[in-house]
Amino acid sequence: MSIDNEFAEYDELPLIELIKEMYIIQGEKEDVEGDLKNLNKHLDFLRITKIPQVMEDQGIKNISVEGVGRVSLTADMHVSVKAEMKEMFYTWLRDNGRQDLIQPTINSSTLKATVKNMVKTGEEIPDDLLNVSPFTRASITKK
Repeated sequence: MSIDNEFAEYDELPLIELIKEMYIIQGEKEDVEGDLKNLNKHLDFLRITKIPQVMEDQGIKNISVEGVGRVSLTADMHVSVKAEMKEMFYTWLRDNGRQDLIQPTINSSTLKATVKNMVKTGEEIPDDLLNVSPFTRASITKK
């Protein structure tokens, strides 16, 4: 009996066929991710480079395009803290009344790796502080 009717098509397949199906879907997923990466490159080129350049060259601040909508240029920026200046920047934030921007975080991949290692070495996990949900997953190793 299927866990979810959405996946009933897999109920009668033997293990080898399930693995082959997983392999096909994994390949399709990688293709889609590659397509998405390419689409994002084209989108970023058009919205960050080409269209602003053409609009500025033509002195256009905004334009209405039938079937699309109104297009205008908006100032934006990328901002990140220089890695070696993180503590000094935090001090600057505190000194300038912006300490509310400081949020303690732990990288989720690092936390997962740490907990997996703790389990592997038999170290006690503070399960009153963490949600840990072990599961088993099939994986295909590249040929």
